[in-house]
Amino acid sequence: MREYDKHREAGMHLNNKLMGSKFLTKDMIAKAGTLLGIRDKSGIMAFESEMEMHATMDVALCDLRGKDGRTPVQAYMEDVGPANDAERGMLEARIGSHTSLFRVESSDAAGCTVDLSDQLRGGRSVTIRDRGLGMSTSAGEVIFFRLFRLPKFNTTSGISFIFSGSRLPALLRKYSEMRKRPGRRGPVARYALFFRLYRRYGAPTSFTDEVL
Repeated sequence: MREYDKHREAGMHLNNKLMGSKFLTKDMIAKAGTLLGIRDKSGIMAFESEMEMHATMDVALCDLRGKDGRTPVQAYMEDVGPANDAERGMLEARIGSHTSLFRVESSDAAGCTVDLSDQLRGGRSVTIRDRGLGMSTSAGEVIFFRLFRLPKFNTTSGISFIFSGSRLPALLRKYSEMRKRPGRRGPVARYALFFRLYRRYGAPTSFTDEVL
């Protein structure tokens, strides 16, 4: 757990830097809010929880692209760079991250690990280390989150949308229907879909762990 805690701490410091950087603009935050359906026509953000605020920043930092074609994380990596090896690992994990819908196969509270199958990538197996999920999830539950791959373990961004396992067929059907619509493919559309579905059908939760 020492390596996990080190990267979590580095990730929290990095998140503060990214949030305060010039690369995450007000326009990008506003666009993320609009896409997630939490910004009304007057420009007001209507968050139902603190988690929704962090989810908005998550998609803005990792998925939205500025005029130069780069996400804020990519721009920070190239123009500022990491302060240390742990920060480099977290930046690389963010840049290489992807979101998906995972089914919990088993969890280990002592080791804070969760074995999952990626439901949007052919059931591919993946194991993550996340203190919150490791201690709270049960086999059969379904979770949407951003997967970070680090050299020694996989983890999450700290934000997750948890659903009852009985919802899986309906969630997959909604995802398939979305992908058939023109212009509704890609990471932003995927995030927005499961964010909205979580608002309607999700299990009460906040964060899986410290937000990175």
